[in-house]
Amino acid sequence: MNRLPVGWITGLLVCTACGIGDTELTQAQRQAIRQSVDSATRSFAQAEREVDAEKVIAHIAPDFYMYVDGRRVGYDSVVTQIRRTFGSLASFETQFSDVEVIVLGRRGAVVSFTFRDVITDTSGVETTGRGPTTLAWERRDGQWLIVYGDADHYPDSLP
Repeated sequence: MNRLPVGWITGLLVCTACGIGDTELTQAQRQAIRQSVDSATRSFAQAEREVDAEKVIAHIAPDFYMYVDGRRVGYDSVVTQIRRTFGSLASFETQFSDVEVIVLGRRGAVVSFTFRDVITDTSGVETTGRGPTTLAWERRDGQWLIVYGDADHYPDSLP
């Protein structure tokens, strides 16, 4: 049976409720949006690799919320955690794999991928993890922002 992940369904509902769905797009328009959102997603990953809290936060909408390992967290909590955590990191190596962008309209898209992180704090302690992520992006004032996310983290014993 072919089923969409729950995060995708939620993202689709969020974007549709915002009125950003648009089925009257040409293939060329859909491809341009897909590339733009893919680029925004890769910029988000690059900001993490640069361990730049403010660049990461710049990708997140003020009304953002997400589920992290089944727990709902809002914008203020996420921003506080990013700033606190990034200040204690020496490096943040992340890889996004199997990135898929679903265009919902001129102003909306859902992105899913799997990640693998190797995070090293300033004392040299390394933490690894992996998992799936779904992000709902909305175009606001000419910029793609993450309005919703769902991420699960699992231990990663790979070298």
